[in-house]
Amino acid sequence: MDKGQDELPSLPIPPLDQTLNRYMESIRPLTTDEEYDRMAKAVKEFRESDQGPSLDQRLRERALECEKRGTSWLAQWWDDWAYFSHRDSSTFFVNYYFGFQDDPRMPTQTARAALLVSLALEFRQLIATRTLTPDMARNAPFCMNMYQYLFNYSRIAGSPADTAVGFPFENNNHICVVRNGKFYIFETLHIPSKPSSVLSPREIMIQLERIKKMADDDKSSVPAIGILSTGQRDQVAKDRVTLFEAHTSNKAHMAKIETSMFVLCLDSSSPSSSEEFSRACWHGDGASRWFDKCFQLIVFANGRAGMNGEHSKMDATPTSRLCRYLIDEAQARALPDFRNLNAEDLYECASILDKPKPLNFVNSPALEKAISNAFAYFHATVNAHEMIPTEFKGYGKGLIKSFKMSPDAYVQMALQLAYYRKHGEYVATYESAATRKYRHGRTETVRSCSNESKAFCEAMDNPDASLKVRATACRAAVARHAQYTAWAVDGQAVDRHLLGLRLIRKPDEEMPALFADPVFARTCRWRLSTSQISDDCFIAYGWGEVVPDGYGCAYMVKEAELYFCITSLKLGSKDFGQHIVDALEDMRFTFEEDGILSRLRSRAASRLANKASPPSNP
Repeated sequence: MDKGQDELPSLPIPPLDQTLNRYMESIRPLTTDEEYDRMAKAVKEFRESDQGPSLDQRLRERALECEKRGTSWLAQWWDDWAYFSHRDSSTFFVNYYFGFQDDPRMPTQTARAALLVSLALEFRQLIATRTLTPDMARNAPFCMNMYQYLFNYSRIAGSPADTAVGFPFENNNHICVVRNGKFYIFETLHIPSKPSSVLSPREIMIQLERIKKMADDDKSSVPAIGILSTGQRDQVAKDRVTLFEAHTSNKAHMAKIETSMFVLCLDSSSPSSSEEFSRACWHGDGASRWFDKCFQLIVFANGRAGMNGEHSKMDATPTSRLCRYLIDEAQARALPDFRNLNAEDLYECASILDKPKPLNFVNSPALEKAISNAFAYFHATVNAHEMIPTEFKGYGKGLIKSFKMSPDAYVQMALQLAYYRKHGEYVATYESAATRKYRHGRTETVRSCSNESKAFCEAMDNPDASLKVRATACRAAVARHAQYTAWAVDGQAVDRHLLGLRLIRKPDEEMPALFADPVFARTCRWRLSTSQISDDCFIAYGWGEVVPDGYGCAYMVKEAELYFCITSLKLGSKDFGQHIVDALEDMRFTFEEDGILSRLRSRAASRLANKASPPSNP
C-alpha cells in the first residue's frame, strides 16, 4: 500500500499565463462577443498588473510550505471550500451511491449482508496492515491517502462549517446496523483488539438475524434520528444539539454510530425497477440511514444491495474499489446459512456471541419537533426531484473504439448534443478527473463545453452539413475533450489554480475584476455536472444536481451498453435522457454511414487509378 508513496510528486500549479489562456478559450462558447471582450480586458489587467503575479507568487509559496508538511497546497482548502462549508443537504447534493449487480444465487437478505460485511472487514484489515496493493495507472502508483478515511470516519455537522473525525481502528471494531429507523451495534471481534478473532460470516449472519427480529418485534415509539442527517447543514448542526439536549445518553449513542466502522442498512423494502433501486440507494426512507458516515452498505429485503458514500474526504475511486472487492469475492465465497446446523449446534454458535445492543435514543418535545421538520424537508426534496436511470443498449465502448475515439470523450459529446437540443444553449459542464498521481491529489475539472463541441452540435443539427462534415466536427470535439482531460489529470487545467488564486487573496485586498465579473461565476456554475465510473459490477450509480437549474448526470461506459442516471429538480430528466439516446443513435449513424461512403469513395478512386495506369510489360 505504501509502495511509491514517498516518491509521489506534489500537486503542481500551472504557469499563470497558461491558466489564463486556457480559461479564456474555455469560456468562448459560453459568452457573447461583448462579454468575451470584457473578460479579455479583465484577464489582461490581471496578468499585467501586480494583482495576478502577486497572488500567484503567494500561492506558490503556500505550495512549498505544504510540500514540506507532506501534503498538497489544495488539500485543506478543498475539504473546506468544496464540502465542509457547503450548506445544502449532503444527502441530496453531495453523497453518491452505487447499486450492486445482483447475486445470481438469490441469497436471503441477512446471508448477503453477512457475506458483504465479512468481506468489508477483510478489506479494512488490508488497510490496517498496509498490505492493500496501491492503485495504479500505467505502472505508476496513485496516492493512497484517501483510504485512511474509508472506515471509522464521520462527518460532523457544524455551523458555519462541518468537520470530519476519524477514529482509531484498534479499539473501534463495531458495526452500526439500522433497520426500521432503529439503530444497533455489535462487535466484530471475539477478543477485543485481536483482528484474528473476527466473527465468521455465519456468526455475523446470526447477529443480523437477531437485529432483524429485535427491530421487527419492537413496536415502541423510537425517535427516528436517522432523518436528522438529511437536512440542510446548518439545520443538521442545530438538530445535533437538540438531540444531545434531549437526554444525556443520546450523545453516547451517537458516538457509537460515529466511531463505528461503517453503517449497515437492513432495509424492509424490496426495490425492483431501476428508478426504485436508484432512489433506495440514493435516499431511501431517510430514517434508516446515517448519511454522515463514511459509507453505508445497504441490503434490501429481496437481497439486492448497494452503497451510499459520504464525499467530503473521499472520492468515488476508493469506494468503487472496495465495492468491486466485495462483489467479486462474494461470488467466489459460499453464502453463510444455518441449514447444516442442528438446533443444539446453532444454540452453541449463538451463545458465544454477545447480543447486539440497541441504541435507545430518548425523545423530547424539541427533538420530536426537529424530527418532524426534518421529515417534512426530506419528503419535499424527494418529491421535488426527478431521478431517471436511462439504459442504452444500442452499443458501448467496443463500437466507439472501432471509430478510433475515446469512449469517455465520445459520450461527453453526446451529452453536449443532448443538452443543446433540449435547451437550445451551451452551459458550463463539469466532468471529474482524478489527480491522484500527485500527493494528496483529489480531482480537477474537465470543461466539456468547448469551441469544438459547439461546432459539432451545430453541424449535427445543420441539414445542409454532410455526413463527412459532421463526422469531422465530432472527431475534432472528441479530440479536444481528450486533450483537456489529459491536462486535468496532469494538474494543468484551470479550475483548481483559479480557485487557489481566489482563496489566497486576503479579505482586505481588492477583488480582481476577473473574479468580480458575473461571467466568471456563470462559467464556473455547473448546470451539467457529470462523472463516470465504468465497472460491470455496478448496475446503478448517481447523485443529485449541484445547482437548482442543472442536472446531475452519472454514467457508465460498458463494452456493449451505456448507462446514465439523470437527476434534476423537474427540468425534464426523462426528456433529457431521450435526447441522449437520440444523440448516440445519430452519432452512430453518422460514423457508420460516413465510413461506408468513405470506403465506397476509396474503392472508386482505386478503380479509377487502376484504369489510368498503363499495363505492365509482359
